[in-house]
Amino acid sequence: MKRIFMLSAILLFSGLCQAQLAIGDNAPFRLGKNAKSGDEVIIQDYAGKVTVVMFWATWCDYCYKTLPAMEALQEQLGYSNIQVISIAVKDESKAVNKITAEMKELSMISSVDKTGKVAESFGDEYMPNVWVINRAGKVASHMAVKDDNDLIKAIKMIESAVKK
Repeated sequence: MKRIFMLSAILLFSGLCQAQLAIGDNAPFRLGKNAKSGDEVIIQDYAGKVTVVMFWATWCDYCYKTLPAMEALQEQLGYSNIQVISIAVKDESKAVNKITAEMKELSMISSVDKTGKVAESFGDEYMPNVWVINRAGKVASHMAVKDDNDLIKAIKMIESAVKK
């Protein structure tokens, strides 16, 4: 009986620790290390802009399609309105820089979350997934991007946030 209670308590508390952020929650403060400079990426540095946080990984095939789409979207919507931050989860800066170097004139911030703690703070382990943080630093929307239809929905979700 004691073991069942302890197992239940462990499962309950582990679920609480990894709860997904909800709409209206404050975005996590730290977003990993800039892959190029090694500086910490801080959400408040982009206050006043819609910030798109996209989690991805070098092993994720569909992420390679999502990255250029987010880059193009940032260019289209304007750098004064939006900042895309791509966060490579459990990857090394060297691998991330090799991939992002293939994208011409990368204007999005490329961050690395070596331990996965940043992704944990958002509460979604699916790759890729997109979080939209409004100009006040609160979660406006979120979506796992599993296919082209989801990517189109995510783009519309971001465009809608910029118009507000």
